[in-house]
Amino acid sequence: MTGHTPAGPLRFADLPQSRWPNNAGRRADVAAGPMGEDGKPDWMLSFAWLEGDAPFSDYTGHDRTITLVSGIGFVLDFGEAPAPLVVQAPFQPRGFDGGLPTQLHLPAGNCLVLNAMTRRGRWRHRVTTVSTRVPLPAVAGERFLVVLRGRCSLGGTLLNPRDAVRATDAVQLAAASDCLLAVAQFEPVAG
Repeated sequence: MTGHTPAGPLRFADLPQSRWPNNAGRRADVAAGPMGEDGKPDWMLSFAWLEGDAPFSDYTGHDRTITLVSGIGFVLDFGEAPAPLVVQAPFQPRGFDGGLPTQLHLPAGNCLVLNAMTRRGRWRHRVTTVSTRVPLPAVAGERFLVVLRGRCSLGGTLLNPRDAVRATDAVQLAAASDCLLAVAQFEPVAG
C-alpha cells in the first residue's frame, strides 16, 4: 500500500514475547499478517532467541528466512536432506523450507536471529541488508526496516539496534557509515 506514512518505531524492548508454537524457545514478534486455518500467520517477522539445541516449529507450507543478529552461529539439521544449513556469519539472510523437520544445534552458545516467513502460494518475501544512505523506493505489500547494527534516523525518528519501522513509502535513511539494516518485504502472490 503506497501513500502510507512510516509508522512510529517498533522498539525491540517493547515487542511482546511468546513461546514458539512447539514451546522449544521464545520469540518477539515485530509484525504478522492474517492467520490461516492452521493457526499460523500468512506472513510474519520476528526475533527469536536460540538458547539451546531444540527442534524448530513445523511451518509446513511456509518459506522461511533466518538472519543471525548476535552470537557465534548455529547449525540447522534437516535430517536426511538437504544438507545442514551452517550459519557462522552475522547479517546474511539464509532461506529454507519451513516444513522440513529442523533440529537446531548451537555449537558455541546462544544466538539471536531475525526470522521472516510467508505462506507459500499466498505471500512471498525477501530479506536483504543495506547500509549507509540507501534510498528505498515505495513498495506494494508490506516492508519493514530493522536495525541490525549502529543507529539511523528515518523521518526524524532515531532507530537503535534491533528497532524496526514499517515503511512502504519511498524513504531516505540518514545513517552512520557503520549502520546496517535488514529490509524485509512481504508481497501478496497475484492470484
